[in-house]
Amino acid sequence: MAKKIFIGLTILSIFTMAGCGEKIKPGESEVIRPQVSGVGIEEAVSSEVTDYYETSGTLKSVDTVLLSAKIMGEVREIKVKPGDKVRKGDVLLIISAPDINARVQAAQEALEEAKQGLDMAGENKNLMEKTFERYSKLFNEKAVSEQEFDEIKARREVAALEYERSKKALNRAEAGLNEAQAYRDYSIIKSPLDGTVAEKRIEAGNMAVPGAPLILVESPSYRVETPVDETLLPLIETGASVAVSIDAINMDTTGRVTEIVRQTDPLTRTFMVKISINDTSKSLQGGFYAKVTFPLGKKTALSVPEGAIVTKGELKGVYTVNQQGIITLRLVKTGKQHDGMVEILTGLSSGERIIVKGADRAVDGGKIADEG
Repeated sequence: MAKKIFIGLTILSIFTMAGCGEKIKPGESEVIRPQVSGVGIEEAVSSEVTDYYETSGTLKSVDTVLLSAKIMGEVREIKVKPGDKVRKGDVLLIISAPDINARVQAAQEALEEAKQGLDMAGENKNLMEKTFERYSKLFNEKAVSEQEFDEIKARREVAALEYERSKKALNRAEAGLNEAQAYRDYSIIKSPLDGTVAEKRIEAGNMAVPGAPLILVESPSYRVETPVDETLLPLIETGASVAVSIDAINMDTTGRVTEIVRQTDPLTRTFMVKISINDTSKSLQGGFYAKVTFPLGKKTALSVPEGAIVTKGELKGVYTVNQQGIITLRLVKTGKQHDGMVEILTGLSSGERIIVKGADRAVDGGKIADEG
C-alpha cells in the first residue's frame, strides 16, 4: 500500500509542481532552467466545431430468410456452404422424398384418365345433341312416338350430366397433380433471393421434418442497428447522414438513418436506430461490429492538436509556455477526439500558448531556448 501511495504522489507532483516556480530572493542568483528547442508553439483558441456522438452497433442484413423444411425426408444433398453467394432460384438443398415422386406419377396418370374421360363424355354429349335434334324433327312430323322421343331426351340429359361430371373430375385431377408437384417442389430448396448463405443448420444424411430450419440466406443489402442514449432522441433525425466504421474489413463509409425506434429500453435507457449502408462491398457480413458517429450540430469548444497531449500514467496534460518562455506541465481533462484534434474540457483557457509539436522534448520548468 505504501508503494502505491508513493507512486500516486509522485505522478501528482509532476503536475502540481508546475507553476510553483522557485522564487528568487534578493541577492540570490536566477534559477538555471533546462533549455528547450525544436518545438512548435501555438495559441490555444476556442472555435466552432461539429459536435458528435459516438456509439457502436451490429451489421445486419436488411432482408433475412430462414428456409425450413415443409416435408419429412432425408437430406440427400447440400449444394452450398456458409459464405457462398447465391442467386434467386439457385438450388441449395435436396430432400429425398420417394413417396412424393410416386404420388406425382399417380396424379399424372389420374389426370390422363380424366382427360380421356372428358373427351369421351364430350363426344357422347355431341352425339346425343345431334340425335335429339333429329328426333325432335321426327317427333314434330309424327314419325316417332312420344315415348321414343322422351327416351332420347333423357339420354341427352344424362350425357350432359356425364360431361359436367367429367369436367369436375378433370379439375380434381389437375388440382391433385398441382398439389403433388408442390410437395415435390418442397423437396428442392431454392434461394428466394440474391444474397449470401449465412448459416447451414442441417447436414446431409440428417432427417428433415416439417418446420425444421435448414439454411439462412441474407440479402446483399445491410444496415447497422445501434443503441443511442435516450437524451439524444430529439437530436437524431431520419435521413441524417452518419459516419460508419467497420474495423473487421478496414472500411470507413457513410450511412443514412432510415428508422428510429422511439421506444426506450428501460434497462439501458437507449433507443434503437437503424442505418442503411451505402457501400455494397462483397466483404460485408451480418454480425460485424460497427462504430457509428452521429453529427449533433455546432458548438464552441477549445481544442488542441493530438500532438500537444502528454500522457503520464492515467493523467493527461499539455505543456504551456508563458510570456517569459517558461514551460509548465498543465493537467487537463480531455473530451472528444476528431480529425486530429482533442477537445479540452478543463485545465486550459483560450489564449494560452502551448507546445503542439515536439512535446517529447519539453521539460516541466524548462525554458524555450530562443525566448526571454
